[in-house]
Amino acid sequence: MPISVNGALKGPNMPNWLKHLYTNFLVNHTFLSFAAVIVLIFIIGAQSDSFRMDASADSLVLENDQSLEYYRKVKKKYGTDDYLFVTFTPTKELFSEESIRQLTALKNQISALKEVDTVISLIDTPIFDPENISLANIEEDIYFVKDEGIDYAKAKSDILQIPLYVNLLVSEDGRSTALQANLKGNKNYFRLNDELRKLQWKQRKEGKLTPYELAAMQNLRNELRLLADEVAVRDATVIKAIRSLKESYKDVAKIYIGGVPMIAHDMVDYVKNDLIIFGVGIFVILIFIQAFIFRRLRWVIVNLGACILCAITAVGILGWLDWPVTVISSNFVALLLIITMSLMIHLIVRFRQVEREFEHLTYNDKVLETITSMFVPCAYTSLTTIVAFGSLMVSEIRPVIDFGKMMIMGVSLAFVLSFTLFPLFMLIKKKTSLDTRKHGAFFAFTNFLAKASDQWRWPVVVLSVIICLVSGFGMSKLSVDNRFIDYFKSDTEIYQGMKVIDTELGGTTPLEIIIERGAIEADFAFIEEESEDDEFEEEFEDDEEFADVAPAESPRLWMTSFGIEKLHKIQNHLDQIEMAGKVLSLSAGLQIVEQINGNKRLDDFELSILEKRIPQDLREQVLAPFYDRENDEVRFLIRVKESDPNLDRNQLLKDISQFLTEELNISEEHFHFTGMLILYNNMLESLFKSQILTLGAVFAVIMLMFIILFRSWKLALIGMVPNLLGAFFVLGFMGWSGIPLDMMTITIAAISIGISVDDTIHYIHRFKVEYARFGDYRKAMYECHDTIARAMYFTSITIMSGFSILVLSNFMPSIYFGVFTSVAMLVALIANLTLLPVLILLVKPIKADNKTLEEQVVEDSETILS
Repeated sequence: MPISVNGALKGPNMPNWLKHLYTNFLVNHTFLSFAAVIVLIFIIGAQSDSFRMDASADSLVLENDQSLEYYRKVKKKYGTDDYLFVTFTPTKELFSEESIRQLTALKNQISALKEVDTVISLIDTPIFDPENISLANIEEDIYFVKDEGIDYAKAKSDILQIPLYVNLLVSEDGRSTALQANLKGNKNYFRLNDELRKLQWKQRKEGKLTPYELAAMQNLRNELRLLADEVAVRDATVIKAIRSLKESYKDVAKIYIGGVPMIAHDMVDYVKNDLIIFGVGIFVILIFIQAFIFRRLRWVIVNLGACILCAITAVGILGWLDWPVTVISSNFVALLLIITMSLMIHLIVRFRQVEREFEHLTYNDKVLETITSMFVPCAYTSLTTIVAFGSLMVSEIRPVIDFGKMMIMGVSLAFVLSFTLFPLFMLIKKKTSLDTRKHGAFFAFTNFLAKASDQWRWPVVVLSVIICLVSGFGMSKLSVDNRFIDYFKSDTEIYQGMKVIDTELGGTTPLEIIIERGAIEADFAFIEEESEDDEFEEEFEDDEEFADVAPAESPRLWMTSFGIEKLHKIQNHLDQIEMAGKVLSLSAGLQIVEQINGNKRLDDFELSILEKRIPQDLREQVLAPFYDRENDEVRFLIRVKESDPNLDRNQLLKDISQFLTEELNISEEHFHFTGMLILYNNMLESLFKSQILTLGAVFAVIMLMFIILFRSWKLALIGMVPNLLGAFFVLGFMGWSGIPLDMMTITIAAISIGISVDDTIHYIHRFKVEYARFGDYRKAMYECHDTIARAMYFTSITIMSGFSILVLSNFMPSIYFGVFTSVAMLVALIANLTLLPVLILLVKPIKADNKTLEEQVVEDSETILS
């Protein structure tokens, strides 16, 4: 098919071998090709049953984060975070016979759930009068709220005088209580994880594994994934059951559910719901907007069909590869639909243009011309979009890296299927769709921007510079200090539950401090000869009554009066931190014993007796979770208030570290922070670094591609400006507004550049063609705004409308993601239709040469294929 500037067809071309492939298969054997493609798609799509979401702790942490390994080690030793809080605020007085009966019934119903191991509640908590109790008569002095004939007013007064219970089991006002439902875990998890880590360590050290070890590693991964799925099912089942119980108590009490499993479960639920809302919304918008734009049902069906088939294929591939979608990559399918739709709109607009301008061609030639003329620019745009999303792989956050990989696969798939399905759809039902409507009024927007770009060139440049400067200053104010509670709307159950737990019952997010024996060793002056402690031990061993508890090992330094005094200092400091809720530790447990002991500290003898003679059930509740006797190591558990408006995780950790090192002279090597707060904080800290790396990588690689594609460093720089303007504007606005980066908004810059750069390539490519045709910059600009700008306008409006659907979400990161991506796309569209042509008109970077357009196009094709 001849191509010349003044002849018939214009635009870029595809290689001849690929054109022959289209002719021989898609054109000459349309129905057979269509059947083969559909069968292949549905074979792949059948794997979508294995498509799954993952919101485990592993999906929200850094790649190779050592803190995660330490966290697992601590959980193996002291117990997991797998527990739910159930708050209970009766309409009547909590300490009354009726309320206690209702609380007992609720506790028994939760305990009866097969997924629940134990339930800690007010019902089974020993109560005593701090003024009238002694160690000698402790059994007679302790009572329970479930006992018959007790004085409930006195019970309330007594329990509010026990510091350990306040803000843990009961609120300060005595109106609310909390039940802690400990969920059953799988004991094989830690064993399997240890085996997997050993193989991974060996692989990193030696560089390779035997075939047997590789197979074992894959089997371990599969088993751990199955365990993770079992945990997800367990959490969903028990949360659903407790919510059902909650409904039966709605007339007598306010009940809320909280805890780390609850947060993870609801995040997944909200994201799944968003996928449905976005999916349905984008299709509805696609139908209405394209019906309004194209006024032909045919184009709606063609576009819709391609999007659906592409989504089916992509989900099937994810299921086949066992590639789970996380909270961060949950918008993968939506973005895939948008990219597919964008490619299809460009093809539809081009086909309509070919129909108008080249009526003498046969129908098959018109379809083939559409494909051949759009192949190179669409290949350019797909490659640059792949590069933009590929930049996410420089992040240290594993789910962000996976999202980048998914989008690389998705964009490649969208390109291949768009250029396969469009000609098949058009050839199966051959129908002329020549549009004879007048478009002047309808495209007033693009025409206005063309005139503005022509008449107000320097004002456009000055305004853009001002926006860049203001946005840059706003970006300097960006932070990552966000809170879990801010991820949810204030009218949602999880938000209200976290608020109640934070303000009345001790806080939500676990922060743990592990302090080793070395932290106290320096405080003891050991001497070889027999000391007073040795004499004490001898006397202790000689006493027949206590012969079975005589210490035979090296002294446990923390379980001495000196060690406990040091723990009390740490406990008192942590209790005074405003954003810290309840602080649980060995010190907190011993405070009850000291209170029973007349508020007197226990001496070494009493501590030794206590450690040896404490009943097993109390040992598991008071000692085991906070004291590792074998290694002489202690643990503090701080439940941090996520709703505290002044929450600054970094400052919290800094303050605690400063106290331990400066006030207590504990070396940093002897204490460690862990817990979900640390894992999440590490991810947040990496967000800002990832944002800078992502933007830098996007700019560098796309700039290099632009230089190769446009063969002009001036055009490359000009092409980058409008895309960066959109990303800078959104990030700057977030900085000025005090909206922090989170695990979803971190991807806005890469996504907005990745999508909007398509428009830049299409516009510059079209501008070069029109300039070769007219030899005049102004005429080329007006022609571009009358042709390619329409497709840019269609795609951008549809994309923005689709993303705006996410404002219906209950998950705040999804709302921010939808709104800010829409804004970035709008700014980039306006910049591509104003600032881009203005810079081209002012700089005049395109030089006329003696090559025919056909020669230039062939050279372009060779460049992209290489």
